[in-house]
Amino acid sequence: MLPIEQIHPVVLHFPIVFTLTLVVFDATALSRGALIGGRRCVANVSTGLAVLAGIAAAVTFIFGDLAFDAAIAAGAPDSLLETHEELGEVTAFVLLAWAIIRGILWWRKMPLPGYRGLSIVVIEFGISALIVTTAYFGGQLVYEFGVGVTSALPVVN
Repeated sequence: MLPIEQIHPVVLHFPIVFTLTLVVFDATALSRGALIGGRRCVANVSTGLAVLAGIAAAVTFIFGDLAFDAAIAAGAPDSLLETHEELGEVTAFVLLAWAIIRGILWWRKMPLPGYRGLSIVVIEFGISALIVTTAYFGGQLVYEFGVGVTSALPVVN
């Protein structure tokens, strides 16, 4: 059975992919003149991606918190993990809030023409920068400090 702290590295890719896909999808749709709000096909896909990113971020944060506890129990210094943990918390909150906002915009059938649509894409670029920064610090924990990494078995010839 997979240890609980190893679920975080499995699920963390979902909010990253959903968020980056969302910003590229919305920017492309907006540049082609499609409305990313309302209830048309493009808006439905866009809102779906935002909601999936929010849900995936919440799940990732829950398992990240469990992985944090496991890393502390294994002897990792708290100060080493703190930046990634704080960024993860902010990222999860922001993505959940964005999912709720986009859901409300969809529910109210708001079409988001012109500068409204552009402001949505600008906000999503900011959220993408936040999630990439969070991922960078998480990768740094693994690749530079070996947090959560088990040693490989020696090769026997």
